[in-house]
Amino acid sequence: MDFLRLFCIRHGQTLATPNIFNGWTDVDLSEEGKRQLEESVAALKGLVFDAVYSSDLKRAVYGGRLLAQQAGLELEKTEKFRELNFGDCEGLTFGKIKELFPTLAEELAAPKGTDFQFPNGETTGNFRRRISEALKELMARHPSGRVALFSHSGVGRAILAETLGLTEHQMWSFEQDHASLNLLDIYPNGGLRIRVVNGFLGPLGYHQSGPGYQRLTVLDES
Repeated sequence: MDFLRLFCIRHGQTLATPNIFNGWTDVDLSEEGKRQLEESVAALKGLVFDAVYSSDLKRAVYGGRLLAQQAGLELEKTEKFRELNFGDCEGLTFGKIKELFPTLAEELAAPKGTDFQFPNGETTGNFRRRISEALKELMARHPSGRVALFSHSGVGRAILAETLGLTEHQMWSFEQDHASLNLLDIYPNGGLRIRVVNGFLGPLGYHQSGPGYQRLTVLDES
């Protein structure tokens, strides 16, 4: 394999109330979220991985540790692949953000610029640059082979935007459901082939949106 095949997998469902902004808050997975990741990892059995990475937040570590153990590897945890830091909006629903930060809520609903900031949190531009640098480091270490990354919805979106050359505004256009898979082939000369976006590895899929079961032949190709 003369290219990097990158498996980007979002963490499973958490115990947090739906639609809450949890970025750096270290929330636990629900039992359903654990099952989602266990089925995802089981679907990858038999594939040889060169490395398994995860964000250092436990909702991402769970799936990363499962796959690393299955692949006979050590999990490489890093805060560089954390979700966007929502600052004062951590733990809030969109409705509460609209009440407390009405201007920010308008930007979230229809961002007009390419960069905005959560109060005492990250700007979307800084987040994009953080993920870009982390991705470059990963690609330098693994110019070829199979690598899995368990992280977050924002990270998956940022990696898709970075590899496609999209703006911060366009970055938020991708749906990224719990335990979903983005599968990318990244070539050393800058070539790119995106094989799956927001797909699922489990037997039934985990959400009504998305393409459902994705046990595709591309998972087995060299």
